[in-house]
Amino acid sequence: MKKAVYTLILVMALGINYGMANTPVEHKPKISKVLTSQIYQMLGEYEVPNDIRGAKAEVRVAVDKGNYLRILSIETDNAQLDKYIRSAIDFERLAKGSFEQGVVYRIPIEVAKK
Repeated sequence: MKKAVYTLILVMALGINYGMANTPVEHKPKISKVLTSQIYQMLGEYEVPNDIRGAKAEVRVAVDKGNYLRILSIETDNAQLDKYIRSAIDFERLAKGSFEQGVVYRIPIEVAKK
């Protein structure tokens, strides 16, 4: 009788464990990835000049009240790329997402060659 009770407890424990292992977990993308994808979409709306092709930059941005994007600094050797980025994304409103105010995001940007 004791063996049957132990076996029943073991089977129940394994069944509960198996059920918990198959529970789907809700996946939410990281805030920085959502922000990066929105910035790339904003940059893609404008025609890319040929003189900035192949250039790289690291952009430090923060999100202001009302989900407005603010550029803090741009580290690049190409002055044209700096102007292009500032004209495309500075003071633009982000479409979706709940971003923390006061957090500085570092976004690497590289313009593809043709």
